[in-house]
Amino acid sequence: MSLQTIEMHFAEVKQLSEQLAELARALKSAGEDDLMRLAGEGRRCWISECSDVLSGKEVKLGMLLISEAERILKIAEEMEERAKKMYQAEMLSNQLAAVRIYL
Repeated sequence: MSLQTIEMHFAEVKQLSEQLAELARALKSAGEDDLMRLAGEGRRCWISECSDVLSGKEVKLGMLLISEAERILKIAEEMEERAKKMYQAEMLSNQLAAVRIYL
């Protein structure tokens, strides 16, 4: 593979992992801030046993959303780390190919 192709693939994967991490942070923010805020607002307007059940489900949903966002963030970090390792391996392979001697 040419050096230019290696550089392009690495840049593309790095950009995709950054976008995925950004989306995961937005998802986590939605779970932490928006959903919890909405659950609190609903609880002030409606006081009953059903409201407690609904509020509990909203909090559980928010926690699941946060958990999933953290998992996606770890995947994005792993993607970038693997891309770096592959980039380094390809660069080393290119260097070795340039200096190898056939007997």
